Amino acid sequence: MSLAMQQKIEIAADKPYPVYLGSSLEGLGEYLRHQFDDIEHILIVSHQVVADLYAQRLMKGLQDYRINLLIVPAGEEEKSLDRLSRLTAEALGHGTDRKSLVIALGGGVIGDLAGFFASIFMRGIRLIQVPTTLLAQVDSSIGGKVAVNHSAGKNILGAFYPPQAVWTDFSTLESLPWEEVENGLAESIKHALIADGDLFQFFENEQKPIKHRDCLIWSEMVTRSSLVKIRIVSQDEREQGIRALLNLGHSFGHAIETEMDYRGITHGQGVSVGIVAAAHLAFAKGLMTSAEVDRVIALLNSYGLLTKIKGLDSQNLLHKMQADKKNQGGRKILILPQGIGQALVTKECSDSEILAAWKQVLF
Repeated sequence: MSLAMQQKIEIAADKPYPVYLGSSLEGLGEYLRHQFDDIEHILIVSHQVVADLYAQRLMKGLQDYRINLLIVPAGEEEKSLDRLSRLTAEALGHGTDRKSLVIALGGGVIGDLAGFFASIFMRGIRLIQVPTTLLAQVDSSIGGKVAVNHSAGKNILGAFYPPQAVWTDFSTLESLPWEEVENGLAESIKHALIADGDLFQFFENEQKPIKHRDCLIWSEMVTRSSLVKIRIVSQDEREQGIRALLNLGHSFGHAIETEMDYRGITHGQGVSVGIVAAAHLAFAKGLMTSAEVDRVIALLNSYGLLTKIKGLDSQNLLHKMQADKKNQGGRKILILPQGIGQALVTKECSDSEILAAWKQVLF
């Protein structure tokens, strides 16, 4: 995947920042030296497996800096206040101060956790996102959302905290287990469903090279999917309008993850089931045809993504949806697909309609 040429795309925001696609891990140090003249200390936050694979490559370019590597155990449950407290103690032990830089080297969990840590440590220190998973490269590293979980719900405690840059090296995708690829595919297919019908067709037509990890097709997939997120975030940084569309499938998916205590299900699996539930609800509301719903389910199934889930109670899941951050005045705010390539935000879904959608994806 090193065949891709580097692209720089600027995100329009209160504090604009660049997303670099097709970069090299080794090249980040040179970028930092050109952009910042007051950085002496860098904290790299990562998982052990990711650090074993990529920390040395990253640090090759960072030899001018004092570096500490902080290892966080894997798992969504590590996005917690307890882990945040431990990170703070470790950072202080390494002499971290307001001029330090945090590099989040990893997937969505690391990006969220390290990003939230950076946003609150000494009222905020600088952050670079270095996403190493498909999900992080196409979605979670872009847009400045950082958060930790709470027993009441996923990402309840969070902030909008844009990084100084997003630095994406496609070669890190080569080591991903297929389960991690599926996480990213769920978000990428979501991007296509809400805003790019041609990208949806790309996923239908290019299944074989995507499954065989063809480097050029993967570069195109990451770039096109990232561009959907970049366009939307640039129009609505703080989710006052169109950015809410990016939550398609997430109200349902987060309810599943919370109900299962973030164990036994990945974020991508939750989102995939959530997309199907939202599609059934959209059909019930006259926003999709049955053929379009079938097309969505067929595409998700073709990549091995979950479209149903076993052993959960629809009433419990409905209750979990009460904690969704989009809700207003006790009313559930949902994102529904409108055909293939468009979506809308609605407050007009009754609990009975939502329960009916849940029953379509539970067995």
